[in-house]
Amino acid sequence: MKRTARKQEIDVFCDKLQHNYKKYCQIHQLPEGLNSFTTYLIDESLIEDTTIRQYAINELFKELYPKNEYKKTRTVEQLASRFNLTTRSIWNVLRREGRNK
Repeated sequence: MKRTARKQEIDVFCDKLQHNYKKYCQIHQLPEGLNSFTTYLIDESLIEDTTIRQYAINELFKELYPKNEYKKTRTVEQLASRFNLTTRSIWNVLRREGRNK
């Protein structure tokens, strides 16, 4: 029963999201695509700023870590500088990602 309700929620969410996204593109005269969709999610506050920041930090860490000879501290310092955050904030984001896996 719970699973059915969850599926129904997801179906409604997807249908409404797609419908409203198409309307958004028409109003703003944007082509439908990934960049427009990302802009839509942000403009409509469907994605939190913290989620965007966490995703960006985690993805860049994965990219930079090998380039920094697998040195975590160097990579964290680089990210802190790039995002204008403290190294502690970067470590916290990375720890949070580790717990969510």
